[in-house]
Amino acid sequence: MDDRTEVEQDGHSVSRRGFLGAFAAFTAVASLVPGALAAPLPMRKPSLADQLPGRKPELTQASMRAPGLGRRAKLLNLYNVHTGERIRAPFWQDGRYVPETMRAINRMMRDHRANQTHKIDPKLIELMHAIQMRIGAQKPLEIVSAYRSPHTNEMLREAGYGVAENSYHLQGKAVDIRVPGYRVSQLSKMAKGMRLGGVGTYGSGNFLHIDTGPVRYW
Repeated sequence: MDDRTEVEQDGHSVSRRGFLGAFAAFTAVASLVPGALAAPLPMRKPSLADQLPGRKPELTQASMRAPGLGRRAKLLNLYNVHTGERIRAPFWQDGRYVPETMRAINRMMRDHRANQTHKIDPKLIELMHAIQMRIGAQKPLEIVSAYRSPHTNEMLREAGYGVAENSYHLQGKAVDIRVPGYRVSQLSKMAKGMRLGGVGTYGSGNFLHIDTGPVRYW
């Protein structure tokens, strides 16, 4: 290959001699201007993966997420009309029940007359949450009656309150609720549509009974 050989550069033909001449001229200019060949290239902004070697970007981003309710959480807003106690917290988060909140719910839904606590059925808590989702988290579910000790249940039954002898309240599987701004008939319609247990409407007492027993209405 001699000096007359042509090479392709960006779609144009240039002679080898012309190419070498241009290169020599560029080198001469660079020698007269210090740093001409050392101009900094635009720097890529370091990624999180660059800053933490060995970490995948998606894992790093997840670890930087601000703490809070997490990506998946179920929240309850409860108010006990007899004790004035309130709970507004997630009871289930990122695939598991939150022990502190579950204990607080058991405590709030105790038999306030006998001051006795019983484990509340998680299915009942889920049912309450399903209603909470329909009314919004800003409105509390007001607890009228939840767990009842055998003594309290018998006392109410003898007093003529229409309490069942083997009430689901005795097992922590029933709760009587009301919601400010909602009629009992509205809450009843919501609960019946879920078909997750028993639903009783007590308009005279202005509360709705829900339980995790067989599906039935009264």
